[in-house]
Amino acid sequence: MIDRWGRPVTDLRISVTNSCNYSCFFCHREGHYLSGSEMLPEEFGRLVRILSKHGVRRVKLTGGEPLMRADLEDVIREIRSSGVEEVSLVTNGFFLRERARSLKEAGLDRVNVSIHSLKRDVYTRITGVDGLDRVTEGIDEALRWGLAPLKINFTVLGGINEGELWDMVEFARKRGLRVQFIELLGRDPSLKAYYYSLEEFERELERISVSKEIRELHKRPIFHLDDGTIVELVRGSGDPIFCMNCVRARVTHDGFFKPCIAREDNLVDFLSVIRRGGSDEEILERFKQFLRIREPYYKLPGSSPKYDDILEV
Repeated sequence: MIDRWGRPVTDLRISVTNSCNYSCFFCHREGHYLSGSEMLPEEFGRLVRILSKHGVRRVKLTGGEPLMRADLEDVIREIRSSGVEEVSLVTNGFFLRERARSLKEAGLDRVNVSIHSLKRDVYTRITGVDGLDRVTEGIDEALRWGLAPLKINFTVLGGINEGELWDMVEFARKRGLRVQFIELLGRDPSLKAYYYSLEEFERELERISVSKEIRELHKRPIFHLDDGTIVELVRGSGDPIFCMNCVRARVTHDGFFKPCIAREDNLVDFLSVIRRGGSDEEILERFKQFLRIREPYYKLPGSSPKYDDILEV
């Protein structure tokens, strides 16, 4: 299906829980802070089975921390049975050591692990948890069970971890990982003091890399180093080109379609339809309602919707 701005929805980003065992001060919890009851595995499965018939191909599971759910493997099995092409996971990695095998066997394809320091004291300061050793062991276990390609997410925090960029590149090189360095999102003024520009780091990567590519939609530079390591730079939101071409739909843990991570005032409930025994057509109608109000948060000057209503293709 295509929204009024001409954007198909092919990717689904599902927050399976708002709970987390960490307390990272910059975490945005996928932009959703309401606290309704969590969806059940079969409810996730039913939703994705419906949407997979209408263009959704890839699902990424997020949180909170997804591995806080003891039934996450059941969630994955339900989603895997829908016929989507890929199921991936974003995690802090604290519980990955114990569950990498069961996640793989349930049908998970790959993981992104958020690790924002390689120094134990700094890691603890950022997350509130002394978990660095567990996370690195979890990464190794995930690789052992084929949860690959495995990507590291490293949020760069000025005055805290900006001196570890090359240490993380080396960490990734030794394990054959891909690493993306993330500038802080620019919407929260309370985090302004921690913003750190990646421009100088990018210039050095430009100098030493053997090749560079640009992810056109995101405008993210991707550097290929001579040892095979891949480094990607992710800058804060605010790019209308990205928003005007976004193919992602968000689903909250408590059963709402969320049109944009930057807004919380236009959620579309679908879980109530499921729990009162509504039909697939009724659930799909809620998805269409979501598509009708979905619009780019940042727009190009003079832009307007291409269509009066959504398109079914």
